[in-house]
Amino acid sequence: MAERQRRLPCSELPERGGEVTLDAGASRHAKVLRLQPNDAVTLIDGLGHEASAEVLALDRAGVRCVAQPPRRLPRPEPALSCVLGLPKGAKLEGVVRMYAELGVSALHLAQCARSVPRPADHGARMERLRRVALEACLQSGQPWAPQLQGLAPLPQVAARAPAEARKLVFWERAERPLDQALSPDAGEVWAVIGPEGGLEEEEVRALEARDFQCVGLGAGILRVETASVVAATLLLDRLGRLRT
Repeated sequence: MAERQRRLPCSELPERGGEVTLDAGASRHAKVLRLQPNDAVTLIDGLGHEASAEVLALDRAGVRCVAQPPRRLPRPEPALSCVLGLPKGAKLEGVVRMYAELGVSALHLAQCARSVPRPADHGARMERLRRVALEACLQSGQPWAPQLQGLAPLPQVAARAPAEARKLVFWERAERPLDQALSPDAGEVWAVIGPEGGLEEEEVRALEARDFQCVGLGAGILRVETASVVAATLLLDRLGRLRT
């Protein structure tokens, strides 16, 4: 079995190496991998660290490993930051989970004209989303979980994009295909995806004034959760980030 498939989540890697007991999630994953004592594994924390380790035992207490000192991995480049108009209900958790699995660098939540009202418990919701992202990252083997930025007005979020980044806004009325707006040697990319109902034309024009280019995702009208993942996948592919 390839080393890439023998990764286990470890929320706290010992700084100097040593014995560590993994949680229930890792135990379930170890059973799926049919790990045995003395097997070599890689432990990851979702925060850019990994450590080579050896399985000591698998019992009711969990998976016990002895780990080497962790090493820090560079963030994948080029970076992809997605700006998402706040969607309704539980859709956001699904998008966060899939962004973590794909390797999206950051997710910025934006309050748009057609977004649902700002939730009163947004702080608690962000903590929940960070846990979802970390769990998905660990289970998928991604060394870095996406950075999650809390809700802010769309103009404020758009202003965070670095001047040198390639800036795109996905809009159902755009006629320009993605291939014409993104060259193979593009560096960091920021992409805006609207909420249910899409972006209003005034919002799009304001983004264009900040050097965002309008691009489309075909003739169909996609749900926000579909458009979010399709856009991220296409961008990561064109940036060379999905190559093994």
